[in-house]
Amino acid sequence: MLALIAACTVLSASALLQPPRRTRYASALRAGAGPPQYDKIDATLVANEVVGRATNLLRLESDAPLDYKAGHVLALEVEKDDEWLRGPYTVTRATEKTFDVVIRVCGNKSEVMAASPVGSRWRFGGKFHVPILEGIADRASRVVCLATGTGFGPVLGFAEEAMAHSDLKLTVLAGFREAEDVCCKDAVQRLCVLHPERFECAYVISSTDGRISSDTALASIADIADAETHFHLIGNGAMVNEWKEGLAKAGVPEDFVTTETYFNHKAEAD
Repeated sequence: MLALIAACTVLSASALLQPPRRTRYASALRAGAGPPQYDKIDATLVANEVVGRATNLLRLESDAPLDYKAGHVLALEVEKDDEWLRGPYTVTRATEKTFDVVIRVCGNKSEVMAASPVGSRWRFGGKFHVPILEGIADRASRVVCLATGTGFGPVLGFAEEAMAHSDLKLTVLAGFREAEDVCCKDAVQRLCVLHPERFECAYVISSTDGRISSDTALASIADIADAETHFHLIGNGAMVNEWKEGLAKAGVPEDFVTTETYFNHKAEAD
């Protein structure tokens, strides 16, 4: 469908035998009256996988039962030299005992997290933001997700939930700076193979294709969007604000647009 880099390719037979994980995800913390408060829960790092250039997927097992879904936001803490480093992260997928987050390795905190060994002890807490699936308009039959960078992680978790628990059709446009930055390819391929009539995904590489708001990207979305299409925007504030403004000008109802901004919150639409 998309005149970009198609993400859906054929999986091997062995990969198809692995059932998709029924999981849930979360996102970033922001509070107008100071840092949000949360109870700290202990957890153990049970997986630490490189899923793209400078991008890791972390899986933690909680000491307490969980109730996270794709789009929730939690606070994650890791200890380094007797100091707890903490920050907000969007859960990529979760079960009753584990949750995944996708992190970009780009500073001291994320470097510590990416270097942490399996078995190390962590802390987390809080449950912020509305899960992606719960925010989709009741009248929607299709969802278009536009994501940049690690915002692609929770979108995949939402896609897994949507394929398992709804009849929604889902189109994902994921923006990355370079082709090497594309992450979580195996999860994308699994969704493409298991749900070819309901799930499609394409990558926009900004170094060669231009921005995720390029004419080519806009045309590809215009080809499939209709009055029952919900838009979920997640990632860089410049992208989120630009698309949000454009959709409003196009007459898309407010309840058919949901957003989550990771940084550049005040960036103006270009």
